[in-house]
Amino acid sequence: MPRKGSRQSYYDDSYDDYYDDYEEEDYADSSSASAPGTAPQQPIWACPICTYDNLEEHQSCEMCGVVRDSPAPIHASGSVPFKFDGPSPDDAILGAVQGSKKPVQGNSHARAKSKAAAPTSDSPGNQSKLSDKEHGVSEKLKKSLVLDGDSEDVKESSKQRLQSTSNKGLPLESYKPEPWMMHQGSKTAEKSLLNLVVVGHVDAGKSTLMGRILHSLGRVSQKEMHKNTKEANEMGKGSFAYAWALDEGVEERARGVTITVAVAHFETAKLRVVLLDAPGHKDFVPNMISGASQADAAVLVVDAAEGGFEAGMGAEGRESGQTREHAQLVRSLGVSQLVVAVNKMDEVQYSQERFEEIKRILTPFLRHCGFRDSSVSYVPVSAIAGENLVSTPSDDLFRAWYTGKDGTLLDALNRLEPPERDIAKPFRLAVAEVVRSRSLGSAAAGGKVESGAIKIGSKVMVMPSREVGVVKNLEQDGKALQTARAGDGVDIGLQGVDAGVIVPGGVLCHPDYPVPIATRFELRILTLKLAFPMLPGAQVVVHAHHAKEPGTVTNLTALIDAKTGQAVKRSPRCLTSNQSALVEVAPERGLCVQEYIKFRGLGRVVLRSEGRTLAVGIITRIISYQ
Repeated sequence: MPRKGSRQSYYDDSYDDYYDDYEEEDYADSSSASAPGTAPQQPIWACPICTYDNLEEHQSCEMCGVVRDSPAPIHASGSVPFKFDGPSPDDAILGAVQGSKKPVQGNSHARAKSKAAAPTSDSPGNQSKLSDKEHGVSEKLKKSLVLDGDSEDVKESSKQRLQSTSNKGLPLESYKPEPWMMHQGSKTAEKSLLNLVVVGHVDAGKSTLMGRILHSLGRVSQKEMHKNTKEANEMGKGSFAYAWALDEGVEERARGVTITVAVAHFETAKLRVVLLDAPGHKDFVPNMISGASQADAAVLVVDAAEGGFEAGMGAEGRESGQTREHAQLVRSLGVSQLVVAVNKMDEVQYSQERFEEIKRILTPFLRHCGFRDSSVSYVPVSAIAGENLVSTPSDDLFRAWYTGKDGTLLDALNRLEPPERDIAKPFRLAVAEVVRSRSLGSAAAGGKVESGAIKIGSKVMVMPSREVGVVKNLEQDGKALQTARAGDGVDIGLQGVDAGVIVPGGVLCHPDYPVPIATRFELRILTLKLAFPMLPGAQVVVHAHHAKEPGTVTNLTALIDAKTGQAVKRSPRCLTSNQSALVEVAPERGLCVQEYIKFRGLGRVVLRSEGRTLAVGIITRIISYQ
């Protein structure tokens, strides 16, 4: 049975708090006066060993047990404590672990000591503090980890801890995959996995086409088809019966258009296919981007009827159609293999001339989008009549001329090649939807594993909230899994995190190698058909994987030669249609993205405004972090 997934790319307003900067609590000096109207502070004394602030009534330190005011500090038990020349490694770590509960190293005496011996602006210590501040490490955490008088080993250990606490985490080069991640086990004998997105202009017949294939392959039962046919006829939409196998929403059936991305599964002779049926209406292009960001290959469905194909291409002075826009978007989102399904051939009496005309127009356009001719195949089909889908044509007019090498549509899909997976990189999963499932629990997310691997019991960090949880359950197509690797579309149930921190557009990642939260980054873009020139300060909507955030083009850095990649003009005044350029973009809230060269799935960006796609590109550099 197909599953209707909420593959939408917006952030819900209720999650805004998780994108605000987390403010560290500023502890008031213990010697400062009490605020008006508050109870006076009780007298305290500072331990000479651990500097912990104890109440006046206590005769021994609550933290280390040292007796108060003794000439030679001794424990209440009578033993003389061992003392490091400087604070011990345990003291430094203890100060960090105590945090807001008992700031052992954060009292007035320790702060005064630290302030008196503060490094100069030219010292390495001060430079590291500036670097830590840029990475979002709080002053309180630095004080609790790095203290004056620490040994070199303690300072080095504290420095490494600070690095792991920052947004950047550990260097990606230091990551070593565990042996179980690379071991495929029995999966080597199974069919390869392929994520397939279906795109095209509205009313091209995408949902009907894939619903007919699912029914022919037995993934939609005859009972369900009978129910869909009856309900469609009652609403006067008999031709939508197969489409309703995927369009299950009330609004979708009433309007007769796909709104969200439907997810279904089927198999060919050598592939396990995850089908992503994307909406074709221009109002739902953001949802289409969200679905296409998970795809390894695509089916571009075009309408062979007179005027239908031309509307999709935006010909004859019409506004640009979704056939053109979707082809450009899927290529910019990393799809390199394309099957063009020329649908509704029955409406043109299976005309070979019409098929060749469409092929002649599309071939140079797809070449311009970046598709290689060898990676594109054309298949004439009729979804409503079931012609050339899973079996050879039965209509005499069709068989009279079509003996193409691409065979049926199912044959063309079977020839697609799954890409190489980044299993050897740290775990990344872009959250496509928040899953509500009894078997997975209240905190569950669905999406495609972009890199790495996880298993039940693995720890993951939920970004942007930075909460760490444990994988409790894994499911794929409703079936329980023990492990999931790069390329798998899975649902993950987490334990130890609040359900509210999981949001579409967030990322689940390795705790030691967190994905950064970028507040400003540099893009290499290709502008599409622009109604107006793009200027510095232009307001855009930034789409990255399943995230969608308003932003500003803060700087036009340079025009780029598309062939050589070299800058041909610095700081251009504006950008026009079909230009390559380097620009800087600042989203209103931080986005969980990375440089394209490090993680391709998290490094692709689409810029849109007022319902139009302005540019597509990749992240070349992250300038600032949250």
